[in-house]
Amino acid sequence: MITMNQHLVSNNHLNTAQKKTLQLFKKKLAQEMPNLRIAWAQRYNDTIIELHIEYDKRTYRKSLKASQLAAEVEDKTGVIMIFR
Repeated sequence: MITMNQHLVSNNHLNTAQKKTLQLFKKKLAQEMPNLRIAWAQRYNDTIIELHIEYDKRTYRKSLKASQLAAEVEDKTGVIMIFR
């Protein structure tokens, strides 16, 4: 499992495509939703990354927006992101 903050990303055990996907998603998230933070990310398999975003659980719209950003990144890179 990888623990990270907004400015530092450790990409242990991720392949090149997954690293690219995580960086692109992190960049989009910082631009559109700077208050959210990726708490951790880990490799599930070659084409899937599991990650956890810290946000107020009562705010459904933030979760929905983050999911939309993840789908945009997935379309570009082909790597799926699963939120936990």
